[in-house]
Amino acid sequence: MTAGGPPKNEMPFLDHLEELRWRIIWSLGALAVALAVAFYLVTRLNAIEFLQRPILPYLGGRHLVYTHPGDPLSITMTVTFALGAVLASPVVIYQVWAFLSPALYGHEKRVVLPLLFGATLLFGAGVSLAYYVVLPFTLSFLLGFQSASLDSMITARDYFDFATGMSLAFGAVFEMPILIVLLTAFGVVTPIFLKRFRRYAIVL
Repeated sequence: MTAGGPPKNEMPFLDHLEELRWRIIWSLGALAVALAVAFYLVTRLNAIEFLQRPILPYLGGRHLVYTHPGDPLSITMTVTFALGAVLASPVVIYQVWAFLSPALYGHEKRVVLPLLFGATLLFGAGVSLAYYVVLPFTLSFLLGFQSASLDSMITARDYFDFATGMSLAFGAVFEMPILIVLLTAFGVVTPIFLKRFRRYAIVL
């Protein structure tokens, strides 16, 4: 048995299920704690005010409006769940890694660990790029078509859905290089395949 080989002893199937159950419990516990922290940040530290900064210059001194009595609660919970998922992601990723790592070879572990760290950084970079650069530019472009005959009345729900969706989408897109490296390391994608479709690979 080489140092880079898998473990000698395989766990029984029921033991795998038991470990999986505990990994899920730990992940859900981390998500619950993260949601509590996120709810505190959103309600007590007024994170919503921070998140709406990109659109404030285009409101002309007005505020975002809502059209349903339940919108403030709905918006608060939407932002809370999005922020909570981001905060809990390192723990959830670790639990997935801890469950899968015994079945991996040594060289696969050496690839996966740095990729997990890189994935976290890239996701944060994608969200930051969306919030600080792309979202303000997009708002400026779209609202630039407003004419004197039109009066904007942007609802808070529409804005936060738009901003949250864009930020999470950019975070996901920034994960593509990690996915390609991971698929290459596991032999799912070969260098020859990437060379053949290098135009698309470079973009990703």
